Amino acid sequence: MMTTIGKTLLETKTMTKRNLWKSVKNPDRLMENIIAPIMTMLIFVFVLGGAMSQTTEVSYVNYIVPGTLLLCIGQCSTASAAGISTDIQKGIVDRFRSMPIANASFLNGHVIESVIRTVFSVLLILIVAFFVGFRPDASLSSWLLAIFLLLLSTVMITWISVVYGLMIKGPDGAGSLTMFIMLFTYLSSGFIPTDTLPKVLRIFAENQPMTAIVEAVRRLLLNQPLEDYYFTAIIWCVGLLGVAILLAIRLYKNKVQ
Repeated sequence: MMTTIGKTLLETKTMTKRNLWKSVKNPDRLMENIIAPIMTMLIFVFVLGGAMSQTTEVSYVNYIVPGTLLLCIGQCSTASAAGISTDIQKGIVDRFRSMPIANASFLNGHVIESVIRTVFSVLLILIVAFFVGFRPDASLSSWLLAIFLLLLSTVMITWISVVYGLMIKGPDGAGSLTMFIMLFTYLSSGFIPTDTLPKVLRIFAENQPMTAIVEAVRRLLLNQPLEDYYFTAIIWCVGLLGVAILLAIRLYKNKVQ
Protein backbone atom coordinates (compact mmCIF):
# COMPACT_ATOMS: atom_id res chain seq x y z
CA MET A 1 0.00 0.00 0.00
CA MET A 2 2.80 2.39 0.91
CA THR A 3 4.46 1.64 -2.40
CA THR A 4 1.25 2.57 -4.22
CA ILE A 5 0.87 5.79 -2.21
CA GLY A 6 4.50 6.72 -2.83
CA LYS A 7 4.12 6.05 -6.54
CA THR A 8 0.98 8.21 -6.69
CA LEU A 9 2.74 11.05 -4.84
CA LEU A 10 5.68 10.87 -7.23
CA GLU A 11 3.35 10.92 -10.23
CA THR A 12 1.42 13.85 -8.72
CA LYS A 13 4.72 15.72 -8.34
CA THR A 14 5.53 15.07 -11.99
CA MET A 15 2.07 16.25 -13.12
CA THR A 16 2.37 19.37 -10.97
CA LYS A 17 5.76 20.23 -12.49
CA ARG A 18 4.28 19.70 -15.96
CA ASN A 19 1.39 22.08 -15.26
CA LEU A 20 3.68 24.68 -13.65
CA TRP A 21 5.89 24.58 -16.73
CA LYS A 22 2.82 25.13 -18.92
CA SER A 23 1.87 28.17 -16.81
CA VAL A 24 5.37 29.62 -17.11
CA LYS A 25 5.16 29.19 -20.88
CA ASN A 26 1.78 30.96 -20.85
CA PRO A 27 2.48 34.24 -19.01
CA ASP A 28 -0.65 35.83 -20.48
CA ARG A 29 -2.83 33.72 -18.21
CA LEU A 30 -0.72 34.56 -15.15
CA MET A 31 -0.73 38.27 -15.93
CA GLU A 32 -4.49 38.19 -16.46
CA ASN A 33 -4.99 36.49 -13.11
CA ILE A 34 -2.89 39.14 -11.38
CA ILE A 35 -3.75 42.32 -13.25
CA ALA A 36 -7.54 41.96 -13.21
CA PRO A 37 -7.90 41.80 -9.38
CA ILE A 38 -5.29 44.55 -8.90
CA MET A 39 -7.08 46.84 -11.34
CA THR A 40 -10.40 46.09 -9.63
CA MET A 41 -8.95 47.06 -6.27
CA LEU A 42 -7.36 50.24 -7.61
CA ILE A 43 -10.59 51.29 -9.35
CA PHE A 44 -12.65 50.77 -6.21
CA VAL A 45 -10.10 52.54 -3.99
CA PHE A 46 -9.22 55.55 -6.14
CA VAL A 47 -12.27 55.99 -8.40
CA LEU A 48 -15.16 54.85 -6.21
CA GLY A 49 -13.49 55.02 -2.81
CA GLY A 50 -14.62 58.55 -2.02
CA ALA A 51 -18.29 57.73 -2.42
CA MET A 52 -18.11 54.16 -1.12
CA SER A 53 -16.21 55.09 2.06
CA GLN A 54 -19.44 56.63 3.38
CA THR A 55 -21.04 53.17 3.47
CA THR A 56 -18.35 51.50 5.63
CA GLU A 57 -17.25 52.02 9.22
CA VAL A 58 -13.58 51.38 8.42
CA SER A 59 -11.17 52.64 5.77
CA TYR A 60 -12.54 51.53 2.42
CA VAL A 61 -9.25 49.99 1.30
CA ASN A 62 -9.25 47.90 4.49
CA TYR A 63 -12.83 46.92 3.74
CA ILE A 64 -12.33 45.68 0.17
CA VAL A 65 -9.00 43.82 0.44
CA PRO A 66 -10.61 40.53 1.61
CA GLY A 67 -13.08 40.71 -1.29
CA THR A 68 -10.26 41.45 -3.72
CA LEU A 69 -8.27 38.49 -2.43
CA LEU A 70 -11.26 36.21 -2.93
CA LEU A 71 -11.81 37.63 -6.41
CA CYS A 72 -8.16 36.88 -7.21
CA ILE A 73 -8.53 33.34 -5.85
CA GLY A 74 -11.61 32.80 -7.97
CA GLN A 75 -10.04 34.07 -11.18
CA CYS A 76 -6.80 32.11 -10.69
CA SER A 77 -8.45 28.88 -9.59
CA THR A 78 -10.92 28.74 -12.46
CA ALA A 79 -8.03 28.59 -14.93
CA SER A 80 -7.81 24.90 -14.03
CA ALA A 81 -11.05 24.32 -15.96
CA ALA A 82 -9.38 25.50 -19.17
CA GLY A 83 -6.25 23.44 -18.49
CA ILE A 84 -8.13 20.21 -17.88
CA SER A 85 -10.47 20.74 -20.82
CA THR A 86 -7.47 21.40 -23.09
CA ASP A 87 -5.75 18.19 -21.97
CA ILE A 88 -8.90 16.21 -22.69
CA GLN A 89 -9.54 17.86 -26.06
CA LYS A 90 -5.95 17.36 -27.24
CA GLY A 91 -5.95 13.71 -26.24
CA ILE A 92 -3.38 14.10 -23.46
CA VAL A 93 -5.60 12.16 -21.07
CA ASP A 94 -5.85 9.29 -23.58
CA ARG A 95 -2.06 9.27 -23.78
CA PHE A 96 -1.80 9.09 -19.98
CA ARG A 97 -4.24 6.16 -19.98
CA SER A 98 -1.71 4.13 -21.95
CA MET A 99 0.81 4.60 -19.14
CA PRO A 100 0.74 3.04 -15.64
CA ILE A 101 -0.28 6.36 -14.06
CA ALA A 102 -2.79 6.69 -11.20
CA ASN A 103 -5.93 8.61 -12.18
CA ALA A 104 -5.64 10.75 -9.04
CA SER A 105 -2.24 12.15 -10.09
CA PHE A 106 -3.70 13.90 -13.15
CA LEU A 107 -6.36 15.75 -11.17
CA ASN A 108 -4.10 16.40 -8.17
CA GLY A 109 -1.41 17.84 -10.44
CA HIS A 110 -3.83 20.42 -11.81
CA VAL A 111 -5.11 21.29 -8.32
CA ILE A 112 -1.67 21.71 -6.72
CA GLU A 113 -0.38 23.80 -9.64
CA SER A 114 -3.44 26.04 -9.39
CA VAL A 115 -2.97 26.50 -5.64
CA ILE A 116 0.71 27.45 -6.09
CA ARG A 117 -0.15 29.93 -8.86
CA THR A 118 -2.98 31.39 -6.79
CA VAL A 119 -0.85 31.83 -3.67
CA PHE A 120 1.73 33.73 -5.74
CA SER A 121 -1.00 36.02 -7.12
CA VAL A 122 -2.54 36.62 -3.68
CA LEU A 123 0.85 37.64 -2.27
CA LEU A 124 1.27 40.21 -5.05
CA ILE A 125 -2.24 41.55 -4.38
CA LEU A 126 -1.39 41.97 -0.70
CA ILE A 127 1.82 43.83 -1.53
CA VAL A 128 -0.09 46.26 -3.76
CA ALA A 129 -2.77 46.62 -1.07
CA PHE A 130 -0.17 47.71 1.49
CA PHE A 131 1.11 50.32 -0.96
CA VAL A 132 -2.39 51.82 -1.40
CA GLY A 133 -3.11 52.03 2.33
CA PHE A 134 -4.16 48.61 3.61
CA ARG A 135 -3.46 48.54 7.35
CA PRO A 136 -4.58 45.33 9.08
CA ASP A 137 -4.71 45.05 12.86
CA ALA A 138 -4.44 41.28 13.23
CA SER A 139 -2.51 39.15 15.69
CA LEU A 140 -0.36 36.25 14.53
CA SER A 141 -3.10 33.76 15.36
CA SER A 142 -5.64 35.82 13.38
CA TRP A 143 -3.30 35.92 10.38
CA LEU A 144 -2.85 32.15 10.55
CA LEU A 145 -6.61 31.57 10.73
CA ALA A 146 -7.17 33.95 7.79
CA ILE A 147 -4.44 32.26 5.72
CA PHE A 148 -5.89 28.82 6.45
CA LEU A 149 -9.36 29.93 5.35
CA LEU A 150 -8.02 31.52 2.16
CA LEU A 151 -6.08 28.33 1.35
CA LEU A 152 -9.15 26.19 2.02
CA SER A 153 -11.20 28.50 -0.21
CA THR A 154 -8.56 28.19 -2.93
CA VAL A 155 -8.65 24.40 -2.83
CA MET A 156 -12.45 24.40 -2.79
CA ILE A 157 -12.83 26.71 -5.79
CA THR A 158 -10.07 24.84 -7.65
CA TRP A 159 -11.88 21.53 -7.29
CA ILE A 160 -15.10 23.16 -8.48
CA SER A 161 -13.08 24.37 -11.47
CA VAL A 162 -11.85 20.81 -12.05
CA VAL A 163 -15.47 19.59 -12.14
CA TYR A 164 -16.36 22.34 -14.58
CA GLY A 165 -13.38 21.53 -16.79
CA LEU A 166 -14.48 17.90 -16.97
CA MET A 167 -18.03 18.93 -17.91
CA ILE A 168 -17.46 21.51 -20.64
CA LYS A 169 -16.83 20.51 -24.26
CA GLY A 170 -13.82 22.78 -24.81
CA PRO A 171 -11.50 25.26 -23.05
CA ASP A 172 -13.34 28.23 -24.57
CA GLY A 173 -16.22 27.55 -22.19
CA ALA A 174 -14.02 27.92 -19.10
CA GLY A 175 -14.49 31.70 -19.08
CA SER A 176 -18.12 31.31 -18.08
CA LEU A 177 -17.05 29.84 -14.73
CA THR A 178 -14.91 32.91 -14.07
CA MET A 179 -17.93 35.11 -14.65
CA PHE A 180 -19.96 32.94 -12.31
CA ILE A 181 -17.33 33.24 -9.54
CA MET A 182 -17.11 37.00 -10.09
CA LEU A 183 -20.89 37.29 -9.81
CA PHE A 184 -20.88 35.54 -6.43
CA THR A 185 -17.99 37.71 -5.24
CA TYR A 186 -19.57 41.00 -6.28
CA LEU A 187 -22.95 39.95 -4.85
CA SER A 188 -21.40 39.50 -1.42
CA SER A 189 -20.09 41.86 1.24
CA GLY A 190 -16.74 41.95 -0.56
CA PHE A 191 -17.07 45.50 -1.89
CA ILE A 192 -20.18 47.01 -0.28
CA PRO A 193 -22.15 46.21 2.90
CA THR A 194 -25.01 43.84 2.16
CA ASP A 195 -27.54 46.12 3.88
CA THR A 196 -27.15 48.60 1.00
CA LEU A 197 -28.49 46.06 -1.50
CA PRO A 198 -32.15 45.64 -2.54
CA LYS A 199 -34.02 43.15 -0.35
CA VAL A 200 -33.88 40.15 -2.71
CA LEU A 201 -30.19 40.62 -3.46
CA ARG A 202 -29.47 41.23 0.22
CA ILE A 203 -31.06 37.91 1.19
CA PHE A 204 -28.97 36.13 -1.45
CA ALA A 205 -25.76 37.95 -0.50
CA GLU A 206 -26.11 37.22 3.20
CA ASN A 207 -26.70 33.50 2.67
CA GLN A 208 -24.04 32.52 0.15
CA PRO A 209 -20.51 31.21 0.84
CA MET A 210 -18.53 34.18 -0.46
CA THR A 211 -19.99 36.55 2.14
CA ALA A 212 -19.14 34.17 4.98
CA ILE A 213 -15.55 33.81 3.73
CA VAL A 214 -15.08 37.55 3.12
CA GLU A 215 -16.56 38.52 6.49
CA ALA A 216 -14.44 35.96 8.36
CA VAL A 217 -11.20 37.11 6.70
CA ARG A 218 -12.06 40.80 7.11
CA ARG A 219 -12.92 40.48 10.79
CA LEU A 220 -9.76 38.49 11.46
CA LEU A 221 -7.50 41.01 9.70
CA LEU A 222 -9.20 44.07 11.20
CA ASN A 223 -9.49 42.60 14.72
CA GLN A 224 -13.29 42.77 14.75
CA PRO A 225 -15.76 40.41 16.48
CA LEU A 226 -15.73 37.18 14.51
CA GLU A 227 -19.25 36.04 15.50
CA ASP A 228 -20.10 32.80 13.64
CA TYR A 229 -18.68 33.79 10.24
CA TYR A 230 -15.54 31.66 10.49
CA PHE A 231 -17.44 28.51 11.44
CA THR A 232 -19.97 29.14 8.66
CA ALA A 233 -17.20 29.71 6.11
CA ILE A 234 -15.46 26.47 7.10
CA ILE A 235 -18.72 24.53 6.78
CA TRP A 236 -19.36 26.01 3.30
CA CYS A 237 -15.81 25.28 2.12
CA VAL A 238 -15.61 21.72 3.46
CA GLY A 239 -19.10 20.86 2.19
CA LEU A 240 -18.52 22.23 -1.31
CA LEU A 241 -15.03 20.72 -1.44
CA GLY A 242 -16.33 17.25 -0.57
CA VAL A 243 -19.06 17.42 -3.21
CA ALA A 244 -16.63 18.76 -5.83
CA ILE A 245 -14.05 16.01 -5.21
CA LEU A 246 -16.65 13.25 -5.47
CA LEU A 247 -18.06 14.74 -8.69
CA ALA A 248 -14.59 15.22 -10.18
CA ILE A 249 -13.62 11.60 -9.53
CA ARG A 250 -16.85 10.30 -11.06
CA LEU A 251 -16.63 12.57 -14.11
CA TYR A 252 -12.98 11.73 -14.71
CA LYS A 253 -13.65 8.01 -14.52
CA ASN A 254 -16.40 8.46 -17.10
CA LYS A 255 -14.00 10.39 -19.33
CA VAL A 256 -11.27 7.75 -19.26
CA GLN A 257 -13.49 4.70 -19.68
